[in-house]
Parts: sequence; structure tokens; C-alpha cells
Amino acid sequence: MTRTNSIFRRLAPLTLALACEAAGGTRSTDQPLDDVDDGEPAGTSESSGPGPTGPGHDVGPGPAFQCDPWQQDCPPGQKCNLYSLDGDPTLDGAKCVPLDESPAQVGELCLAEDGYGAGPDDCDAGLLCWNVIPSGQGVCVQVCDGQAATPQCPESQLCTKGFGDYHYKCLHTCNPLAQDCIEGEMCAAGDAGFVCAPDVSGEGGHIYDACTAANDCDRGLMCSPSEAAPMCQASPEGGCCLPYCELGGVCPDGLECYDFEAWNEPPELIDVGACGLVP
Repeated sequence: MTRTNSIFRRLAPLTLALACEAAGGTRSTDQPLDDVDDGEPAGTSESSGPGPTGPGHDVGPGPAFQCDPWQQDCPPGQKCNLYSLDGDPTLDGAKCVPLDESPAQVGELCLAEDGYGAGPDDCDAGLLCWNVIPSGQGVCVQVCDGQAATPQCPESQLCTKGFGDYHYKCLHTCNPLAQDCIEGEMCAAGDAGFVCAPDVSGEGGHIYDACTAANDCDRGLMCSPSEAAPMCQASPEGGCCLPYCELGGVCPDGLECYDFEAWNEPPELIDVGACGLVP
């Protein structure tokens, strides 16, 4: 029986973590996630003005924003990159950093020598070195174009929000039933739809296992609210790995397939649901 259960609306705010966090890394080189939409590809955006005049240039939530990552208003030879004030996954500041002479482009390998969140990397302006491992290597993703209220991405990508109000990046869309992401990634539920993200489940992530991020379950499972199934253990800070399902299909252990009611799904995803049971 197919029913609609609003319990799954609460899965969307879960962020996406990176692999080193799941592996127990001590340096915060992981990033999370959410969603929105606006503009043309920012992968080759250039400086659009003279740049900030001092540390009080406040274009974000506080004086830590010394430049505008949306406008790329740093002096020539520099770019405006997000960074973390406390060395954690929350990108809560922006500053001008040197622009590499031969910058990496979207989808290319990149290097953030001081780790994710430090600021400098060798991606082009308008790009961010994401999914950074402890060695500093990652991949360049596009920062969403436009502005925080109306960000946009190229076709087949979604603007996905991470920790921090200005941390928006473009990630590829996917089908959670087909799990059609590249090796090492899984199709996870973001705030505006399904996107490819690093699989951080490690040795866990099995059905009914506890999870703390949207990509913290094995492929084909989603991090649902812990109250979605009686086999799950209560977890105030996280959730429980439960299977995706096709509406009208069969779920294990007497669970039912419920609609998300969370997004305006494209036609090919209209029948995607998740297994659960009304408490």
C-alpha cells in the first residue's frame, strides 16, 4: 500500500559529510550539503571590481567576509574563497587568496594544501576544492552562480547548500533507485533533490544502522528519521538507514513505501519513495 507520510520531510536538512570524517580523521577536511537554484556557470568568473578595502568589508553574516564569493571582487591575480574560522566543516568566512597561474577547472583534481576550509586551493575563480582528503587532494566543483537568494547551476546539476549561509556548490543530479553516480559516490537526498555525493558509510551504513549525514548509508539506503521504523534505534542527532523504494513496491520487514512530499520531483523521479512505518 502506498501512503504519504510527512515524517520523510525531515530528512532534507541532513547535511552531506565527506569520507575522511567517517574514517575518523582528526582534521576537518569534510564538507556537507542542502539545495536551491540561479545563473550561468561560474567556473571561469573573473574579478569584477577593485576588491575589498579592508577587513570590515561585510558582504556576509559578519566581518569575516572580506570579499564577496558571489561577485568575485578580489584584486587581479586573486579569487574570493570561502573558509572556516574555526577549522571545522562550517564555511563561515570569505577572503581573497592567490589565484593559481594554471588553475584547475570543474571536475579536475585540485589541491588544498592546508586542508579543506583553510581557504587557498588551486581551482579557478568561482570554483571550490571539494571532497578534500587528508593529503589535501580533492576535486573542483562550481560555486553556484548568482547570489544567496537566487543561486543557479548548469543543467543536470543542483545548487546544494553546505554548512554556512554562503556555502553553495553545484552537484550532479541522480536517481536513488538506479544509484547512477560514479564509483565512490552515492545518490543522496539533498534539500532540493537527489545529488551525487561521496559515500562515507565505511563499514557501517547497512539497513537499520544509525547515520548522521545524508550520505552516511550504503547505496540504495537513505538516512531517514530514526522514528521512521521500529527497528531503528532512537537518535536525537541523527537518523536510521532505510531503503529507497518505488511507490507501490515492496519494502522489507513489513515496512511500507512512502512518498517524500519534499520536492517538485522531475517526471523520472515521481515514483521514488522511502520505506518506513508510521509510529
